[in-house]
Amino acid sequence: MEITLEIKSDAAFSIIEKLKSIKGVKIKNVEQLKENYLKDLSNAYQETELAEKGKLKLKRFDEILDDI
Repeated sequence: MEITLEIKSDAAFSIIEKLKSIKGVKIKNVEQLKENYLKDLSNAYQETELAEKGKLKLKRFDEILDDI
């Protein structure tokens, strides 16, 4: 059985470590997940700075809904 968890907290990495210690639980690509998370966080921060300086135009909420 494959289960995907989405944990919105800094505690996610400690929870992953706990899950890895349980027999029969296999965690895939934990280091890659950490790297992607940090890269996404960095990109979001950079985009926020550009938007505040007026160098990046953000989409309005209704434009995002139209994309979906």
